[in-house]
Amino acid sequence: MLKRTETIIISLLLVVALIFSACGKDTELTAEPKGTDIVASIGDETITYSLYKAAFESYYQYMEMLGNTISSEQELNEYQDMILEYLLMDMLAIYNAEQDGFVLSEETRAEAIAQAETELQDVYDAYMEYAESDYQEDPSKTVQEYFDEYISELSEYYVGEKLDFAGYSERYIDETIRSYVIEAYKESVCVSFDVSETDIVNWYAEINDSDRRAYSTNPEQFKFDQEYFEKYFGTSDEAYPVTYVPEGYSRIMDIVVYPSGTLSDEYKSKQSRMKAIYDEFSELAFEDALSGSSNNSELISSLIEEYRRLDQECRDMYDDYIRDARAKIDMAFEELENGADFADVMMRYSENDVVVGSETAAGCAAFQTKGQIISLEYECQLDWSDTVKEIFSMLAIGEYSRVFTDDDGSLHIIKYVSDIAPGDIPLDDIREAVTYFVKADSNEEKWDELMQVWLDDPNIVRNMPIVRYLGKDMISEN
Repeated sequence: MLKRTETIIISLLLVVALIFSACGKDTELTAEPKGTDIVASIGDETITYSLYKAAFESYYQYMEMLGNTISSEQELNEYQDMILEYLLMDMLAIYNAEQDGFVLSEETRAEAIAQAETELQDVYDAYMEYAESDYQEDPSKTVQEYFDEYISELSEYYVGEKLDFAGYSERYIDETIRSYVIEAYKESVCVSFDVSETDIVNWYAEINDSDRRAYSTNPEQFKFDQEYFEKYFGTSDEAYPVTYVPEGYSRIMDIVVYPSGTLSDEYKSKQSRMKAIYDEFSELAFEDALSGSSNNSELISSLIEEYRRLDQECRDMYDDYIRDARAKIDMAFEELENGADFADVMMRYSENDVVVGSETAAGCAAFQTKGQIISLEYECQLDWSDTVKEIFSMLAIGEYSRVFTDDDGSLHIIKYVSDIAPGDIPLDDIREAVTYFVKADSNEEKWDELMQVWLDDPNIVRNMPIVRYLGKDMISEN
């Protein structure tokens, strides 16, 4: 199955299971096949021309974005074969899953249906909006008639048949379930694939060499890489374990509380006026100093009085703005002063969802137990503010700060937890993560090997005249 893109049409690649009726003759077609014509089959599993065409055109658009085109018959045939093999691999996964008696769990099936229904609602909303727009321009048809035309064209392109939204939805749900079957079956097959200690050691050595070279020239990158791993390992294929630590890194725990709402326009207006007063005062004072006179003294006195009044008004307004946040973080500080564990207080008071979690997602376990990363030597991506770094620089390991206000108005208490030892991170310290990625790489290699065996199955029927029909106009255009 093609990956979904943000384009609605590309996201709706459907396949229809039909009885294979096309033969494998080598004759050249002179007219475009029907959408329901069969490109390839094995058993009851089929690839229709509509799916083949959708995959062909979608990927070719991607190629063109990269500046690639097809300019010869040989290149066209290679491209056709690539698209066909891509679709065959999905078909063969479904076929072999059925042969093995693999059944999707009810929980996963429900998840697939829920995803499909969510995406179908997006489709419905988008095309209904188009239909309503068309009706505004031309009311000769109803909104529903315009909508039905869109869905009919959409389904004919991807399915090979003109369907209403209910029929289209049924096919879409079926195809989504099939995609879940492919992934779940692949996962079940890969469980039996093993990795050796040699594979693990070699993978670690390769990554360690890469990390050493990278951080020797860009040590500031370590913070982002390590924190990304700690936040997303197990959920992102890009969250690789870091194997080497440059010098100059430490960890802090942070209790942060944010004021609710925003400062009023009146506050901002007063702040703007104070700045104007400051500028005017500076100009008048400089003028008097330069002339050795006090010609502007009365006006200067008036400006100072106005500034003091506005400053106090702004302080009062700001105190009102942060009152609840200040009360909350003062309670946290009081608990710390009474001997409470910093990590425990942080988990109960801090408002950083990445650390402590939220109703919808757990926080980062490493941040909760070890703290976040900070460095006074480097300016890092997603770095702490200068204010936080200045406060950190005054602390010793084990100490925590008093409440302070950060540059964005948030209130903080930070604790200096530890320094991160520079040098290699031992393999045993990250063995679980290393094994995870070695296993993932091994799974892909062995799955591809298994797929090559399946692609040689003599029961596969390929209708090459249909395969070769698509794209001939590309050659004539070039």
